[in-house]
Amino acid sequence: MKYNIPVILYVVLQFVAFFFVLVGTPLDIFRDKSPNGFGKFPCFSLWGIMLNCTLGENMEGIDAYAGCPLRMHQFRAAEAFVIISIVVYGAAFILGLILLFCCPLLRRVCLTLNIVGVVTLCVVWALVVEMYHKDANPRCQKFKEGASYSSAFVLFVLAWILDVINIFLLLLPFAGVDAGANRRAEPPTAKE
Repeated sequence: MKYNIPVILYVVLQFVAFFFVLVGTPLDIFRDKSPNGFGKFPCFSLWGIMLNCTLGENMEGIDAYAGCPLRMHQFRAAEAFVIISIVVYGAAFILGLILLFCCPLLRRVCLTLNIVGVVTLCVVWALVVEMYHKDANPRCQKFKEGASYSSAFVLFVLAWILDVINIFLLLLPFAGVDAGANRRAEPPTAKE
């Protein structure tokens, strides 16, 4: 069986992108630049605030932003879109494997999933960028004042870039895995 290089590359990149989104989801998006009163560096994930980022202890939920309704809604929206992104990226990877082995018709489905994945993950990191650069209200300052981007943000952006690359890979013309079966049959020749 002859495999197509763009499809192999697609599957590998899609797995890496899926892995980045999966691993980045529970990690911190922002990390404080200076320690708190106890000498610990707090950090902020989509799911809450960790008072000591290095140990991942003392997690407070997003409800800590109850005084900042816009900020809390931004976190909730980012949570929802990252879960959608995990499902979309995982489905694109699984269907990419099937595309690699047997079913060239799944190429358009994979392309659609990658376009949806680009949009959903873009919403996540766009919300993160907005929280970093804009004040929600006078009591909820922008994260830029005391924090910096952290590992989850980097993983989300890298996964998004890989997904964009995968869209271009899927747009490349390539023959399906059984392209030889679609050729016209040649009449048998007489044996010499």
